[in-house]
Formats: sequence, C-alpha cells, structure tokens
Amino acid sequence: MKDQKMFSSEVELGKFLGSTDVIQDAYRAISQTSSTHHLHPTRSGFNVLAFNSLSDYSILIINSALDLVTPENHKDLHFLSTKVNPECSINKAAIELFEQHFDELLELLKQHKDSPLVVTGHGLGGYLAILFALLHQHAVDVEESKGLKTAKRPICITFGAPLLGDETLRRAICERPQWSSCFLNVVANTDTLASVFSSKTLYKPFGTFLFCTESGGHTAFEDQETILAVLDDIASSNGGNYQTHDYTNELGLIRRKILYRGPSEFGGFNLTPLTAGIMLQFQEIGLLKDDSQDLIAKTKEKRAKMIKTKRMVNAYEPTKKLNEMKISLTYMEWYMKGQRSRGGYYDSFKNAETKTIEDIRSQQEIIRNQRILSQYWKKTIEEKELMPQKEGAKLRKRWLYGGTNYRRIVEPLDIADYYKKGNTNYIESRPNHYVLLERWSEDDKKDQKPSDKTKAASLTEDSCFWAHVEEALISLRDLKNGGLDDITTSLKTSSLKRFEEDILCAIKAFSLSPEVFVPGSSLMKWWIDYKVFKGIGYHSEFAEYMNNERYTEYQ
Repeated sequence: MKDQKMFSSEVELGKFLGSTDVIQDAYRAISQTSSTHHLHPTRSGFNVLAFNSLSDYSILIINSALDLVTPENHKDLHFLSTKVNPECSINKAAIELFEQHFDELLELLKQHKDSPLVVTGHGLGGYLAILFALLHQHAVDVEESKGLKTAKRPICITFGAPLLGDETLRRAICERPQWSSCFLNVVANTDTLASVFSSKTLYKPFGTFLFCTESGGHTAFEDQETILAVLDDIASSNGGNYQTHDYTNELGLIRRKILYRGPSEFGGFNLTPLTAGIMLQFQEIGLLKDDSQDLIAKTKEKRAKMIKTKRMVNAYEPTKKLNEMKISLTYMEWYMKGQRSRGGYYDSFKNAETKTIEDIRSQQEIIRNQRILSQYWKKTIEEKELMPQKEGAKLRKRWLYGGTNYRRIVEPLDIADYYKKGNTNYIESRPNHYVLLERWSEDDKKDQKPSDKTKAASLTEDSCFWAHVEEALISLRDLKNGGLDDITTSLKTSSLKRFEEDILCAIKAFSLSPEVFVPGSSLMKWWIDYKVFKGIGYHSEFAEYMNNERYTEYQ
C-alpha cells in the first residue's frame, strides 16, 4: 500500500511550475532588460529583478570552465561558509562577475529586502541572480536572528544558467532548507550553455531543475545525479556552440501542453506509481531509452528515501516540536514548585528518596522529561551550529527564550547527576549545547538595556550555580581535612572568598531564585559548615547578610 502513495511528486511539480505565471513573468522581464539588471513590477504585486544574459562572459566561462576557487580571499562571499563547510568552491568567473557588481547588488538589497521579490537571470546572468539571491537569503537570516520579521525571502528563477560550484557549495546551501527551496533553474534540452558542466566535472547542482523540450515536454528534478544525467545527455549533442538559448518557444508550449500519466502508457500494469512517475518524467524530455533502466532504478531508490525523509521532517515540524517541549518544561516547573520542603529542586533530585509509589512515578516522569528536553535541544543546537558562522550563530528569539528556560531548569539536574557520581569540575566538561545557549543568550542581552530588577528571579539565572556550590563544598571539605600544601590551601581559600562575593553580587542583582536559601539546600549546608570553619570572629559583607538571616526577606 505504501508504494501506491508514492507517485513521483516531481511529475506534479513540473506540471505546476510550467503552468505558473511567475516563470513567464520572469522571462518576460529578462527580455525587457537591456542593461546589466533592471527591476520590473508585475500585475501580481511582486517585483522581478532581472539580470541580463551577459553574453560577453560566455567565452570567459568556457575558457575557464573547470576553474573553481574558494571565497577565502573574496570577503564578499564569506557568508556562504558554515561550520561543516568552512570553504566552498565557486566558478572563478562567476566570483569575478559578482565582485564587479557587488556595490550595486548591496544597494539593491537595501532597497528591496523587505518586499516580495523574484530574482531571475538568463544564461550567465543566472550567476548574478543566484549569488544575489544567496546574499539576500543571508540578509534575511541575520534579520531573523535579531528577532526582526520584515525581510522577505526571494525566489530565484534562472534560465539556462551553468552550474555554479562544487559539492561543498551544494552542501552549504542544502544545509539551509529555506535557501535550497528557493532556487529553480529552467533548462531546455537544446541549451548547450546550461550543460557546459556535466558529471565529468566537479560541479554539482542544487535547487530544482525544470527541463523542457521544443515540443512542450517538461518535468522537474531535484536529485543531483538525475539532473547531471540529463545535463550529460544535453551535452552529448553539443556541437561546441555555446549560444544563449531563446526560451520563448518552450515556455509558450509548456503552457498549452497537457501532461498525461499512468502505468498503462508504458505497456504494463505491474509498475508502481513511483516507477511510472519516474518513467513519465524521462519520457517527457526524451530520455526514456533502452539504456535508461539503471538510471530509473537509481532514481527510484533515491526518490523513495527522499519521500521517507520528508515525512520524518514534517513530523518534526519546528514550531510544533517547540510547543511540545514547552509542555515537558511546564511539567518540570510544576515539579520544582513541589520540592521546597525537601531542600529545594536541586537537592531533592540529587538526594531523591522514593518512599512511596507516587515518589517513584514522579521521579521517573522527571527523568523522562529531562531526557526528552535534552535530546531536542542538543539536536536543535547541533543543527544551528551548521548554519553560517557569520550570522553570529543566534537562535530566533522564540527558540532562544525557550532554550534559556530549558538551560536554567534542566542543567541543574545534569549537575546533580554529575556530582552524585563523585565527579568534580563540572564546568570543564560542561556539555557544548549549554555553553552555546548561554553564549547566545549573553550576546542577545548586549542589544538590551540594563535591567533594574527589584524582585528575585523565579529561576536562578546562572544555570551552573549549583556546580559552583558543589565546588565550594569540595574546597571547604578539603580545607577542613587538612594535609594540603600552602599553595593549594591559598588557592582554595581564595576560591571560597570569591564564591562569597559572587553570591552577594547575584543577590544584589536579584538573579538568584529564593529557593537556593531553603533549609536543607546544598548552599545552606555549605554556609553552616563554612561559618563554623571560619570561626565566630569572621566578618564579611556576605557573612553579615547570612548571620542576620536577611535571606529570609529575599523575594
């Protein structure tokens, strides 16, 4: 039954793309552009930014066809780098073309990034269109990382543009789903310039390719190996003539041609809808040949995997998943409020006593939610780390707020587990996703006015607070036991003095939760032992605060 639901969606996609006005509007705008670029309004309410075919660059591209360079020495393209792909390779002539017009492109970006925009280019003008669209996408990411939502993502439609870069560029773009889904390259089966880079080179495609024929046949492909196979077929009929192709005829016929589909067209009824759909795609553009079976089989296998992956991605819809995490976090907060009589949230979890069935169930549920939240945020942060380094690696405001609450509620439980096992120096082995969440939160605060709080925080802001308490307990224990050399004794004494000062600063900043002062908490246990260790004559601002029990008024 599953196969029956897996008809090739790219058949329908090709039909839909061929019938939309936006492709016609884009090509019409190019035809009306005589300069390097021009902005054209449309009746549909969006603008089309068209880049001319730049035929003078054709010879340069062909002569340096295999020249790939990294943006390392081209600062205008640094935004393409990601953590996984710190370097990506792009056609040398395309970079030179982009840099030649970079100031103009920046000005265009400033003027139009907040408006619906279709970016288009014909032939080598497609290079400028693609690079401008990538620059635009980066600008939107930066805006969204600041919590701004005015910028609009562009759609990029090119006609017969040669492949731009290698596998590293393809991966850098595909790592950002919102980028890769915005690119459509229309290619005629007689457009030899579009096929100048085939599978025999290092160049790789990205985005969606809509292939079309002089008879109006058309179909869309997203799989890179299939796209390269079609380009190879186009290149095989190349007579060395790299003229810019006129798409007027193909686009007109696409609108009029009716696309039929069905297994019976292929002489049998035992084909799955997925196989039939792939065969129909190849038939549409004249690639259904006797030697096509291997390609059909490979395409079918990849398409099936892609459909399965998309289903999983849809199940992991970001906003829906974040809302599910809020439910788990709400349960954790509810659990916290019930632990004050047991020494507080941190100590009740660390020293859990399962006296009743209800205690056991509660402990199991808190551990389950702890695991669910940690798995989600680790994955979220890992995905964010793959994003461009130049974006400051910030989460959107909504995710950042949720991540900060998660860190302040769940990290103390991880700290409790860590010290319960007899470990020390948690900060040195702190999980990376907590480090990044805290760093991004601090970066976000730089753009905000200083807070003049007059009430205690509901959650202790420093999610590592209890690790500092545990280290203070360890240092105090070591000093009481004696046997330390003078240097170690001095270091541990100094660390306890700093700990006093840090707590006092946190109290004055109202960044601690009142829960840290409940009877039986690790902090209060430390203070009782520390007070005895220092002796009755010890005086400090923090000691005065604690001796006078002013913490009982801390709210």
